[in-house]
Amino acid sequence: MPIKPPKNYNQRIQFSADFKKICENVYFVLVEPRSPGNIGATARALKTTGFKNLILVDPKIERDFPETYWMAHQSKDIIENAITVSSFDEAIKDKNLVIGTTQRKRHFKFPLYSPVEISNKLYECALSHPCAIVFGREYTGLTNEELIKCHIHSTIVTATYKPSLNLAQAVMLYAYTFFSIQNAKDKYYKYDLASQEELKNFYQHLRGAIKKVGFVPRDNMDNFITRFKRIIGRSMAEKRDIRLLHKLLEIYEKRIDELENQIRVNK
Repeated sequence: MPIKPPKNYNQRIQFSADFKKICENVYFVLVEPRSPGNIGATARALKTTGFKNLILVDPKIERDFPETYWMAHQSKDIIENAITVSSFDEAIKDKNLVIGTTQRKRHFKFPLYSPVEISNKLYECALSHPCAIVFGREYTGLTNEELIKCHIHSTIVTATYKPSLNLAQAVMLYAYTFFSIQNAKDKYYKYDLASQEELKNFYQHLRGAIKKVGFVPRDNMDNFITRFKRIIGRSMAEKRDIRLLHKLLEIYEKRIDELENQIRVNK
């Protein structure tokens, strides 16, 4: 009987406790999507950033179109569990916070927040309430009437008005921004830096190893060692890095001792 992998065997990082709650409460809403590729790529974007809730409002293409699954690439579960509704109002009716995305300026001039700013606002609500971020049609976006029904508006600043980001690209940017900010503590590598004493011992070891091979620097030994200090100092060397460098020197020292013994034996 085959062994089943653990539920989160493919998870790359440990999610923060808050992010797990947010993933349960945040819904990505696509209004009248026409491209099966966009639906599939959106599913892939959500899967790779830890989200799972997808709502399709009156989609103009069947979700089981082959291209949908080609673009989803191992995100089939997102597509199969997507909720299909017939209207915009139905998609947002039970959401405590609705974020409308737009690329165009509208006459009612709501403040436009960036994805980073939206992430911070989302955090305050999505810990305990359902929220939605809504993306409009591929060609025309959200209507003015739909945007007015949203609580806050957001845009992605780009270098040009045309071409704008396509639907799945926009979803990816928002999803990744939310993912990276809410898991910031888990995202950054924690360096176990070598102490000054450990660095000092290594430089002494290096000096002795250089003398052992009979190498004489063109200027002087202190300046030569200083060059290594510059390299290692810039690298933010960790304890394990210094141990590795010690090991490398020990390998050469051991080989030198073996060669010297062979020379003495052969005399």
